[in-house]
Amino acid sequence: MLEVDSIGPFTSRKILSLTEAKNLISELKENGKKVGLCHGGFDLLHPGHIKHFESAKKLCDVLFVSITSDEYISKRKHSGRPVFTDKLRAYAVAAVEFVDYVIISDFKRAIEPIHLLKPSYYIKGPDFVHKTTPGITAERKSIKDVGGKIKYTIDSTLSTTNIIDYIKNNIDRDKILLITDRDGTIIEDTDFLGKDDNWKKSVKLNKNVIDFFSYVQTKINSTNIVVTNQAGVARGYFDCKRVEEINSFTDDLLMENNIKINNWQYCPDVDLDYVKKTTFDFKKEFTKIVTKRKPGTNMVYDALEELNMKLNDFNTVLVIGDRHEDKGLAKKLKAMYIDVKGKNYDDLIEEFETKIK
Repeated sequence: MLEVDSIGPFTSRKILSLTEAKNLISELKENGKKVGLCHGGFDLLHPGHIKHFESAKKLCDVLFVSITSDEYISKRKHSGRPVFTDKLRAYAVAAVEFVDYVIISDFKRAIEPIHLLKPSYYIKGPDFVHKTTPGITAERKSIKDVGGKIKYTIDSTLSTTNIIDYIKNNIDRDKILLITDRDGTIIEDTDFLGKDDNWKKSVKLNKNVIDFFSYVQTKINSTNIVVTNQAGVARGYFDCKRVEEINSFTDDLLMENNIKINNWQYCPDVDLDYVKKTTFDFKKEFTKIVTKRKPGTNMVYDALEELNMKLNDFNTVLVIGDRHEDKGLAKKLKAMYIDVKGKNYDDLIEEFETKIK
């Protein structure tokens, strides 16, 4: 998030405190003025926002805009949002000619500013007309409670999130394929995770790696695949269904942290060389002469085929892991390799930046 102090002071006579706005709205209403209120994050001010303000101003005499503070935007949007601090967003909105006054709202939702300010109208875009979600339902009730009405503009809408996604996915940027190990890399290492029925309690994301993923996804157009050896199936500790359940559970945790995995691959088999290293009695159906285990490359190519991609689609191929099998996979793919063992976020970033130069 860009800090206001790193750019310079941004002030406007239009930006008021909540108390100042409350007193002014009361005075305006006493003088017969119809006061409108728009509310939102208004990150990356764009033509859709400006058109909304223009239309909103036509519905009232004086237009106020309340802007959600950084804390609550960050909790809702995650992944580096908001792009601009609330002070910068307030300054940008205040510069729009259709907006008369701006307030920074340090509340999670719009219902608090509505109750405090008591505008004549609460004005939303046309995409909210038929919505019955808890948020807009509560806002409709709030404006009614203070004696006001909800009104809607009729212009087509643009989404800041969609604009950001477009920039991420369509602006020409280097493409990187991240091939990542699961146990000991994405999640903290547990000996044969899934062996116990209460395995969910053992799934803990590796924060350093997750933060590193977030950094890479922001910087470069990345495709992320996970490839994992799961010899626990061949040992009879758990079945393939358990592996898939763990992968799905981990995927959900990653999505909560805005990390998208494009494809998951695992190998439940063990090859004869692996079997010879131990006296363990492996299940015969999972003991094979040739397998897809790492350091073999089969799982990577299976993932790419499912994604309708090829290795040469990428400017950079990077394997991230913590074992010799991961390093061997990188060597066979002629890819770069980062070993995550004992490394914090800063270490991973420094190594990554050095490798991609």
